[in-house]
Amino acid sequence: MKYKIEQSVNTKEVGYVSWGQAELATPYNAEELLNAGKIVKTISVRMHKRAKITDMISCFKLGTSENFIISERMRIILEKFKIQPHLFVDCNVEKPNGDILKYSVLHFQGNQFFEMVDFKNSTFKIADTYTWPLEGTEPTIEINSYSDFMQKKEELRLRELCIRLDKYVVNKDNINKFDMYTFRPLNTGNFISKELRDAILDNKLTGIEIIEID
Repeated sequence: MKYKIEQSVNTKEVGYVSWGQAELATPYNAEELLNAGKIVKTISVRMHKRAKITDMISCFKLGTSENFIISERMRIILEKFKIQPHLFVDCNVEKPNGDILKYSVLHFQGNQFFEMVDFKNSTFKIADTYTWPLEGTEPTIEINSYSDFMQKKEELRLRELCIRLDKYVVNKDNINKFDMYTFRPLNTGNFISKELRDAILDNKLTGIEIIEID
């Protein structure tokens, strides 16, 4: 069994906000800066009036795939686990009353997909976008290796189509490599181990959704 971790959205716990609990308080595009390697020293966000303070705070202009705003309490817990290559950036979270809380942005680096996935035993689909969740009716495409993936990816790109990872199997050499990782660029979400899931639940960390998947 595998688990996905997501930011809570539009729940009582986060204040019933569907557009994110916070917005960038500074004019730069933090997602572009982080991914371009032009790492800023501090990122500042401002909480929406209706949003509640949680251990993970959603801010969609930071991106939802590789960046998480996390409390110092959550950072201490995560640092005890094996996380894929990453960095922490200081984050100032401004409350509606002007108070500043010290958080961190967890930013994933690199790509674990090609190293960790057992291509022959995973399931891939042909889709017309990376953006929306798979409906389940998309045609399956057989992928047997990394080189096979890259060749078929290029063939589909010329037809304005893409390959999506539907269900994955981790290759035997990497089963216990990470407790938290993501598969860029396939927009599959972020995965965590059972041990990290248990730590999140035992410590009652807030603002987090954990989804059990096959």
